[in-house]
Amino acid sequence: MTKKYLNVSYKDRELAKRLGARWDPSVKRWYCPSGSALATIFDWRKEAQAEQSLKERSYAAREAKVAHNQNFELPLAS
Repeated sequence: MTKKYLNVSYKDRELAKRLGARWDPSVKRWYCPSGSALATIFDWRKEAQAEQSLKERSYAAREAKVAHNQNFELPLAS
């Protein structure tokens, strides 16, 4: 099991505990155990970021194709 370590401020430690975070005394850091509500949020966020990244790459490719296919005309002064 890979632990997902969290950056939790001292004032937020109780909230982290309620959300399912656990303290790892060997490294003195909070982590998100698999199967917890926090793990579900991390998995959802990772999927959402990947989907957003795919949309951004697709949009950039479409824009590049449109720009490549357009003919630009410059009005010349008479």
